[in-house]
Amino acid sequence: MMMKDERGMTLTELLVVLAITGLITGILVTALYQIYQITTWGNNELVVQHDLQNAATWLNRDVVSASEAEIIGSRMVLTIPTSIIDTINITYTYSEAEGTLTRDSGGSSLIIARRVDSVDFSATDTVTSAIIITITSRASDVTQSAALQLDMRTEPTPTPTPTRTPTPTP
Repeated sequence: MMMKDERGMTLTELLVVLAITGLITGILVTALYQIYQITTWGNNELVVQHDLQNAATWLNRDVVSASEAEIIGSRMVLTIPTSIIDTINITYTYSEAEGTLTRDSGGSSLIIARRVDSVDFSATDTVTSAIIITITSRASDVTQSAALQLDMRTEPTPTPTPTRTPTPTP
């Protein structure tokens, strides 16, 4: 039973609805893709910055405490005195291999940064004053470098011990 004035959709109306739906879908897919790309880029940026900051923190901590350093290619060996009086020293070795910056000390190893492209250790003047360290980190399409100039520990000047002169006894 058909009612009067009941009509279906014409082919033209159906094509217009499909075109509008396709346009809206295209805009939404493009927006979602852009959100995904920006989020991925932002995460990579944070990962690279975290690696560089972590490396800078550890290197600064150890270089500032070191009394001497030896740079051999992509390795840096720092000697840190435990106290002024004792002759016991701690040795830390920093090296880059297979994309990681590692800090070794007496058999224990600590990964400082995981996405390292290169590390360049170089000294200014002598290896007992300042060290310049250039670190490049990469995560996917994000690459950043940091150049650190760290001053090493200066040997403390010994303070003279006051000598007491005995007071004459009457």
